[in-house]
Amino acid sequence: MALIQNFSVRAGNSQAINFDVGPDDSTPSYIGMNIQWTVYQMSVIGQPDLQNIVLQKVLDDGLQIDDPETHKFHVDLSRGDTLDLVGNYYHLAQVIDADGNYTDVTLGVMTVI
Repeated sequence: MALIQNFSVRAGNSQAINFDVGPDDSTPSYIGMNIQWTVYQMSVIGQPDLQNIVLQKVLDDGLQIDDPETHKFHVDLSRGDTLDLVGNYYHLAQVIDADGNYTDVTLGVMTVI
C-alpha cells in the first residue's frame, strides 16, 4: 500500500522534496528500478484528475534515488515547476520494475502557496 505523504511548497521556489517510503518485507531494493513522480490537477470535488498531468519527474531527470536499500529518493523542483501554480494538487510516485510493472509507493496532496 502506498504511503500517504502531504507537503507544501512555495510557488516559484527551487527546492528538493525528500521521500522516505521505507522498505518492508515484500518490497525489493530500488537497485535496477525506475521511479516516476507525477503531479495531477485536482477536480472541483477534491479528487485527482489523472488525465491532467501538471508536472512529471523521472529518474535522472529531476528525481534521484538517495538510498535504494531503504527506499529514499528526492525530487528537485525548479522555480519554473511551481511558478504558475497555486492550490492543491495530487502527487503520486511509482516504482517500475524490469518487467514494466508499476507499484504506487507514495501519494498525497502537494499544496502550492
